[in-house]
Amino acid sequence: MSRRFTRDGFSRGFLEGLGLLPGMIAFGVVFGVLADGVGLSVGGAAAMSLFVFSGTAQLLSLHAWGGADMMVAVVVSVVAMNARYVLFGAAIQPWMRGLSPWIAYPSLFLLVDPNWATAMRERDAGRHDVAVFVGMGAACMVGWLAGTIAGAGFGQLLGDPRRLGLDFFLPAFFLSLACGFWKGRADLLPFVIGGAVALVFDRFVGGSWHVLAGGLAGSLIAAFLPKKVAA
Repeated sequence: MSRRFTRDGFSRGFLEGLGLLPGMIAFGVVFGVLADGVGLSVGGAAAMSLFVFSGTAQLLSLHAWGGADMMVAVVVSVVAMNARYVLFGAAIQPWMRGLSPWIAYPSLFLLVDPNWATAMRERDAGRHDVAVFVGMGAACMVGWLAGTIAGAGFGQLLGDPRRLGLDFFLPAFFLSLACGFWKGRADLLPFVIGGAVALVFDRFVGGSWHVLAGGLAGSLIAAFLPKKVAA
């Protein structure tokens, strides 16, 4: 069946995405407040959300804001945290095959976890209207931008973000991601080693190197652990 891109499909995807707006707006507000805290203007924070459109990358960049020596660690960490989108893109490619490249490639700019899951659902149901994927991504973008602008615009009214515990948002965010990687007791050692190395680097090195060091340590331990062979 040929791939399509219709107005009805876009509307359906956008309306489904409206259910995600509260979460996207709340996440964007936190980013906006933290961006204001490091000196970004409302326009600068909004531009970052528009052109980067990645909560992970944006929060990591704020975590190391003003530390040029941390650039390598931040870039490597962002690539590692967002590597899943390479797999997402590979999985969605057969569903988009046959669509004009002028539509398919720009559409992937809006790729986020929720609309990727929607695309896989559409594929499994035998539906091929790619506009559903784009509509949901557009709804997520609207929420993310609205939250960013609100947070950056009114962040000064809240005072010091640490007073509200917002400085803990980034560690909490990555902890939630880590929990999603948990598959069983075999993952305990890499988690513990990675966390311990991150704490040591945070205490004695500083900056954002603890993110990279902990991630590499945990990954190496997991890579060299003996794998159980199914009977």
